[in-house]
Amino acid sequence: MASQNNDDETGYTPSAAEDEMLYEQTMRRMRLEIDKGRTYDQACRAISGLEEELTNEIGEDFLRIIIAERHFGEGYGIDDLALLLDVDFERIEAIRDYMLRDIGNSLTREKRRLVSTSTH
Repeated sequence: MASQNNDDETGYTPSAAEDEMLYEQTMRRMRLEIDKGRTYDQACRAISGLEEELTNEIGEDFLRIIIAERHFGEGYGIDDLALLLDVDFERIEAIRDYMLRDIGNSLTREKRRLVSTSTH
């Protein structure tokens, strides 16, 4: 596994490929924990040993991924996800709403880009 610090006492800085591999391994570990019936917090604790900032970043990404997969992809309700993950309903709902706004903004930007290129 890559170094957990960006620059340890030897001056070693992990490559982007090593960082990506660590990220993917950590995501797989969290997914396994959820698939075993663990809560979101329990899955986050399973990845201890990483820097706190990295743990938080990966944990937040993982929560967005689970919401996207299970709510948008599989049709789970927000209340079901909140119960399954033991995360506040309001937090799941806020993340879902943010994701929808982000998608809407991306579509609007793309539409504007297409309109501007077709009129020139």
